[in-house]
Amino acid sequence: MTFYSEFAGYYESVFPFEEEVYSFVRDRFPTSATRVLDIGCGTGDYCGRLASQEYEAVGIDLDQWMVERAKRRYPASEFHVLGAEDIGTLTGPFGAAYCIGNVASHIARHRLTDVLLALRELLIPGAAWVIQTVNWDFVLTQESYEFPDVPVEGTNLVFERSYPEISEEKVVFRTRLREAGNAVFEGETTLFPVRSEEYIGAHRTEGFEFIEHKGSFAGAAFDPGVMSGSILVFRRT
Repeated sequence: MTFYSEFAGYYESVFPFEEEVYSFVRDRFPTSATRVLDIGCGTGDYCGRLASQEYEAVGIDLDQWMVERAKRRYPASEFHVLGAEDIGTLTGPFGAAYCIGNVASHIARHRLTDVLLALRELLIPGAAWVIQTVNWDFVLTQESYEFPDVPVEGTNLVFERSYPEISEEKVVFRTRLREAGNAVFEGETTLFPVRSEEYIGAHRTEGFEFIEHKGSFAGAAFDPGVMSGSILVFRRT
């Protein structure tokens, strides 16, 4: 059983749909976009909203439980059990694509070029591509990092996240969901950090135009020296 399979039952409580995130991503789509790809769709909330606004939404996720739930909740969208490294098996074209929630950090560094080449083949010229990770520029200056606790609204649950081991090659991602001091879930997986300039350079090499870089979905400027999000927007040339 994978890290995310064990965590899947708590996913929607810890990561609810956010209107601000949705609006940021959707507002970057070109007017010609009708078919959209969500890489790391979870339980499908963002695909569901896109479908309600007459987009043809296709979501992929490596966790079978999440994909099955997404299919039940949003039958108007299309979902597949698939990882980012295997998007070349999908059938295009798409007018936009996005990968949020630090999902891209699960892509092994040596596979990044392959993923970008496959994505470019799926996207039409002018298509938007939005990718969000944590601010690896900042994280890679630390030996370890603990995120602030996240209380889960409407419950007694508290979500804890940390990076107990940080190196240029990989980062250990540890999570814990606790209730009244007792752990109801604990997990650990590996992430692959990529600094923002490396992401931008890799995209330019593979045929993507760099458009903008933000530190939050509210539109804050990106600052490599503080802990924040890192949201990169590209256009397929």
